[in-house]
Amino acid sequence: MIELKRHSAALLELRIPYASTTKAFDFFLASDIHLDNPKCNRKLLAKHLDEAAVKKAPALFFGDVMCLMGGRSDKRSAKGSIRPEHMGDNYFDLVFNETANWFSNWKDTIVMMSDGNHETSILTHNEIDPLENVTRLMREQGSKVQHMAYQGFIWFTFIQRNPDGTTGKTRRATLAFHHGAWSGASKSTGQKYFNIFPQAQIVVNGHNHERSIISHPAYNISANGTQTIQNRWALQTGTYKEEFKNGTGFAVEKIVLPKSLGGLWLRLRPRDPTASKLPVSLRHEPLPSRDKRHDGSG
Repeated sequence: MIELKRHSAALLELRIPYASTTKAFDFFLASDIHLDNPKCNRKLLAKHLDEAAVKKAPALFFGDVMCLMGGRSDKRSAKGSIRPEHMGDNYFDLVFNETANWFSNWKDTIVMMSDGNHETSILTHNEIDPLENVTRLMREQGSKVQHMAYQGFIWFTFIQRNPDGTTGKTRRATLAFHHGAWSGASKSTGQKYFNIFPQAQIVVNGHNHERSIISHPAYNISANGTQTIQNRWALQTGTYKEEFKNGTGFAVEKIVLPKSLGGLWLRLRPRDPTASKLPVSLRHEPLPSRDKRHDGSG
């Protein structure tokens, strides 16, 4: 069973026991869900969370879990952007409670939610912490979900369990996340994140509603002077907000390019660290953007 250990506000560790280096462990990564927006494709998200539950794949959400633009003093507020169940004088309470109840269907799967610009905007202007409320409500229903800030670190620590019950080798991969500040999916975007997160083998961002997987190899030198190449990965986790179907709305008017809905799978496999400077092997692929699974990386 995977154990969660919160070391600090900035660091969450997933402690993962394993018996064989051939065993793979999957993780579901998503962001920009905008669950409370009527344009959120909840059916697709539920399908992906169900798949994660079957795989026993922990789910991590990297910001903009909610839109939260229907507040009375919010200039962006519009009736068409508020779900009927959120109509009321206690708008934020209604959104937080309904969000927590909806996600509690996967209370054993979702392990982390971090802030995005939609959550921090509410904290700044309304002195209400959206995800602190949602995660508290989920924990009251038995979840162990952790709330993290706009940026932070995840340790994936693999702990070998020997047949005699003793502990063997420990291997670790470091993931750094930032909800996002730059638009587009490009090599230079990933490099900016690796510049500010030099210890990470994996960086994850959302915000721009793009899905991409870009490699960033780098040279390393060992203690005995051997030069190696470490492959690092920049992942962008997409969105579940469908803004392009009806030929109208903000995204259409601003000629925003259509987005591919869904998240990403991250697969980690413990292995001999002498084979690579990264002590786990990586496999990542987009979740299908519609109900029918497809091959490929887009």
